Amino acid sequence: MASKKRQTFEQLIYEIRRSQSATDRYDQAVADAVGLNRTDMRCLDVIEREGRVSAGRLADVTGLTSGAITTVIDRLERAGYARRTTDPSDRRRVLVELTPESTLHSGQYYGEHAALAEQLYRHYTLDQLELLLEFVRRSSEFNERKAAELEERTRKKRPG
Repeated sequence: MASKKRQTFEQLIYEIRRSQSATDRYDQAVADAVGLNRTDMRCLDVIEREGRVSAGRLADVTGLTSGAITTVIDRLERAGYARRTTDPSDRRRVLVELTPESTLHSGQYYGEHAALAEQLYRHYTLDQLELLLEFVRRSSEFNERKAAELEERTRKKRPG
């Protein structure tokens, strides 16, 4: 019989997977509601988390090619969610930033998520939050590393 620790860990992994699926479903519903695709939404999320970013940074974080990123930025600009700006420290460099309209949509669709996060913040102790942070951070870093490795292997297999 599995130990209580093993059972609890397996339940945790199950719930994380279930949470990822639920998040994926909700994000798709938001994308449909605002008329964007999931790739565009992922890029908006990167820009929201990091602030102004270069197209190269977007490509690095998402694993997309520079050509695909250019197409994404074009779509986001046409939709009014992002805009290209000149880097104030290097006038030759272009950065991408969110528009105020994008921020309004974020609050409209993710405001309740932020409220729940605030409730969870108040519920857990600092030690518990640090534990959760370590677990999620290590899992994210692992997935990012494995995605980059797989993307590289896939690119090498493609002809041309």
